[in-house]
Amino acid sequence: MEHIISVTVENKFGSLSRIAGLFSGRGFNIESLSVAPTLDPSMSQMTIVTSGDERIIEQIVKQLNKLIDVIKVVDLNESDFVSRETALIKVHTRPEDRAEAL
Repeated sequence: MEHIISVTVENKFGSLSRIAGLFSGRGFNIESLSVAPTLDPSMSQMTIVTSGDERIIEQIVKQLNKLIDVIKVVDLNESDFVSRETALIKVHTRPEDRAEAL
């Protein structure tokens, strides 16, 4: 089952590397990863999509909480949340065909 895990970390170099290393070292797969700074520039928000049963996800959350730079870990599948996807599509047209493409 797919799980979305939200991780708040200290905005320091190496934080992403340590979290990715945790996943790879234990044989877990990251299906999607998004990282961005929060309103507080000293922290970053990571959104990780991974799959596994409840036991594996529980182990991932426990291991993430043990990392020094990690402030907070939340498995979003345990609460209501909104999920969105975005696609960027580039279409090449001649100037006279642009209105038709739109």
